Amino acid sequence: MPTVVAFETEGGAVVAADRLVVSNDRVSSRSANRIVDLGDCGGAAVDDPDRFRRELDGKRRGYEADHGGNPGIEPFTQLATEVASEVGTDAAVAARDDDGRARVRAVYADGSVIDDSPVALGTGAELAFGRLEAGVPADLEEAASFARDLIEGVGERDTRTGDEADVWTLAND
Repeated sequence: MPTVVAFETEGGAVVAADRLVVSNDRVSSRSANRIVDLGDCGGAAVDDPDRFRRELDGKRRGYEADHGGNPGIEPFTQLATEVASEVGTDAAVAARDDDGRARVRAVYADGSVIDDSPVALGTGAELAFGRLEAGVPADLEEAASFARDLIEGVGERDTRTGDEADVWTLAND
């Protein structure tokens, strides 16, 4: 199981995930893209990222057609929770709140949501939390670099986390 992290910083929100796929205790891919970049909202899924991305984008497009724009954090979290339950995965998501601040949420396959930052999911979650709780950079660019280094560091200690990471950021308005 890969590692996904998300956190809020002074400049916005950061989501990062490794690229490793392990099936039946064997590495089946080192190039999975878990990041979901939908413009003003996005995230990363632990399992079945392609299906999660497709279904979440479909729900987001429906929301956009009905409401005339991308969803904020609360509606996007609801959409992501529905998709995570359907797909059977946990995920971290990010979108802006009503004040324009980028926020993160953890959504789980069982339908539950945690709205505290930071978020760490997957087999490397405990290792990631240790570094996240020590503090994150305030600057969004530095925070993105920190997230990449964090995932790569977890990958050195957790055999189910890859040593390459993708990072997505969402700046505050």
